[in-house]
Amino acid sequence: MNIKNLNPNHSLSDKIIKEGKTPFKLWLEFEISCPWDDIENDFANIAVDTLDGRNYGINVWTYQFLQTAINEDRENGNNLNGLYQIPPDLFVKELSRNCIEKTIINLLETGNLEEVLNMSIFSLKYLPPYIDSIDIEDDEIEVLINELRFQLPDDHILQNEQFELAAKTTNSNDFIFKVDNEQIVAINLNLKSDKELNKQITTRIYNNEKDFWDKEMKQNLIEFKA
Repeated sequence: MNIKNLNPNHSLSDKIIKEGKTPFKLWLEFEISCPWDDIENDFANIAVDTLDGRNYGINVWTYQFLQTAINEDRENGNNLNGLYQIPPDLFVKELSRNCIEKTIINLLETGNLEEVLNMSIFSLKYLPPYIDSIDIEDDEIEVLINELRFQLPDDHILQNEQFELAAKTTNSNDFIFKVDNEQIVAINLNLKSDKELNKQITTRIYNNEKDFWDKEMKQNLIEFKA
């Protein structure tokens, strides 16, 4: 689930839940559209924003919906006629804010959601001093990419990889790129057309978004707020 594309327009989605050690906001699909007919027998998407750049898109099933999914597969022939099920990210008793709020509070007391549940739910939200690429004009991105290709050494990782701009910082010349293999490449780029500046370009490479958040972004957010 791409949580950047979720419709946030619901008053409770902006509520900061401060119970427990980690405050968060909770977006619930069934609050945006309409209440589900049977809250104990259905599924929904939810999003958790821990207010520190970490966002989680989580697919949730109720306990009863597992049997419903099996029955539907037996009828339509999917998953070898219900022989198996690919599980969601989380099971709960019912699809209600009260139930899911308590669940997330308890999970966050246990540990980080990407570790307690699974890594696939993790996504970054670029908070100040970062600016998300979706908030940068296309023309500006094109100029940046052209300048990047001009300045980078021939053997630089981005010369041989497909990549896209993820964000830039306002407090430095740092640009964050997402590579097709899920690596995150952070570059401090001198925005001058001088090939000799290659020697001054610094590059930090991270395995994925979570690795980048752990080793760089988290500390940058703290220092910016200080």
